[in-house]
Amino acid sequence: MSSFAIAGCEVRRLLRDRALPALLILLLGLSAYAAWNGADWVQEREAAIGLIKAADQAWLTGDGRHFVAQSYPSVILPITQPVLAPTAMAPLSVGQADAYPFTAETFPLGDYTYLFRRVWADIGSPTVRAAGRFDLAFVVVFLLPLVILATTYDLWSGERERGVAAMVLSQPVAVGPVIAVKALARGLVVLLPSTAVILAVAAWAGAREPIGLMALALSVLAYGGFWLAIAVIISLVARRSTEAAIAAGAVWLLVVVMTPSLSLAAVDLAAPAPSEMRFATDLKARTTEMTERQRLYREANPTPVRVPAPRIPDRLRDVYADRVALDRELAPMIAAHQQARDARRHLLDTMRFFLPSVAVQDALDRIAGSDADRALAFESQARTAQLELRLMFKSYLDRDALVTLAEYDNMPGFQFRESGGAFQAGVLADLAALVVATLLILVAARALRGQAVVL
Repeated sequence: MSSFAIAGCEVRRLLRDRALPALLILLLGLSAYAAWNGADWVQEREAAIGLIKAADQAWLTGDGRHFVAQSYPSVILPITQPVLAPTAMAPLSVGQADAYPFTAETFPLGDYTYLFRRVWADIGSPTVRAAGRFDLAFVVVFLLPLVILATTYDLWSGERERGVAAMVLSQPVAVGPVIAVKALARGLVVLLPSTAVILAVAAWAGAREPIGLMALALSVLAYGGFWLAIAVIISLVARRSTEAAIAAGAVWLLVVVMTPSLSLAAVDLAAPAPSEMRFATDLKARTTEMTERQRLYREANPTPVRVPAPRIPDRLRDVYADRVALDRELAPMIAAHQQARDARRHLLDTMRFFLPSVAVQDALDRIAGSDADRALAFESQARTAQLELRLMFKSYLDRDALVTLAEYDNMPGFQFRESGGAFQAGVLADLAALVVATLLILVAARALRGQAVVL
């Protein structure tokens, strides 16, 4: 019996199964709902960004420009609110995006907390810490494995029960290639339509970037291939279909739910998350203490009055010097907190390579632009923009020069610089982790292929 005959027989048998269309229709319905959630979130985020940009434009063309035109004795800079806009693939995964800052408030004399003060105000909010919405990434990570296992768990155990296995083993054929062909045939009938459904609803929701859809397809196929390999090894070990079904459910629960939760608990023990609430409290207390000390010093040692008076009051120079001194004082505390946060994040990044469900979730987040790396890049670029604004502020103080209308109108605004695309290094690493995990399972299945001849 040729491989094509075996594959054709398997495909015809699976197509006659009424459960397959029902599962695909259910997957389509859940995917459509998840995609609608993603599109709705994108609309909400874009609406919020639109309001922020409108407020910025009102200030730039209104009060800010008016102060410059009137030669107000201060350094009037075009202060804006940087925003992190959703990517073209954003409807794919929005589950954790609400926990990341998407806007900042740059101010030359703002302290460490001022830039993301809205985030700091909500630091203990349950909304910020929520797990997120039901999105396409959830469908891929949690539900796609169930569809694959439901149609492949009895890959060989069903043949044992129907007596087909005994007939096949009586022929001069190797059992390993037979099982491999059957698995590939079922993958063709189940995994390819499931991938097409997910791609279609993602495009319907607005995620139409070609390279992003290609990365999504590869992620789904790699993750689906991992679960096909799981189904093969279950069929080799389980003697009956009921045993295979129970084993499939247990493996899904272990891989998708329990192992990530237990791994997170282990990371919490090895590298506990630094308390953001405590850090914010300590930082504000230290800031208050330093500010009061600076105020008392200025009262006891007032800046001498210069004659003739500068165009920009020396009071602003004092405020600038106090802010720089405050930042210098707070730097060790901020660095220690950042170091603890980076150590934990590095450990979590390493753990994902050993957890297929976490690896594919990370890949989907990166494709969608809702990953931590992009959020931290935005934070870093926003802080750099604030520093550049402060240095610009200082240059005007040093020159005792007011901002002209031409300078005001031509100052560059904030533009977020993307550091990677759909096939960035993180996505490729996640895909590699899935491929390696699949190959390891297939190696184990090859070692267990002798179990297939036990009837």
